[in-house]
Amino acid sequence: MSRRTPACEHCNINAFRILAGGSRWREGSYPSRITSVAKLSVSLPDDLVQDLREAAHDNVSAFVAAAVRHELDRRRLFAFVDELADELGPVDEAEVAKYSELFAATAAVTAERKTASR
Repeated sequence: MSRRTPACEHCNINAFRILAGGSRWREGSYPSRITSVAKLSVSLPDDLVQDLREAAHDNVSAFVAAAVRHELDRRRLFAFVDELADELGPVDEAEVAKYSELFAATAAVTAERKTASR
């Protein structure tokens, strides 16, 4: 069971609060794997809000959730790399260059295959 909360006056979006045991989702909302949400208010510069609305295509909450998840994953990755450096020592720059070239070559071949298959 879902209960509709008032529209956000700054973002012109409707928020939904999913009550305990609720599993009904309106079409185009969060994937069904999310069972509860919390409402959060943030302040953003006007130009960023305009860009966000254009990029989010009427689903600002999902876009922001993905951006926050991406940033948290990025920070966890950097923390992990720092832990590895502490444990194993500094990175060998020659190895980094070698594998960077290998990755770039693989990415180029993959891009060529995608272009050719169209």
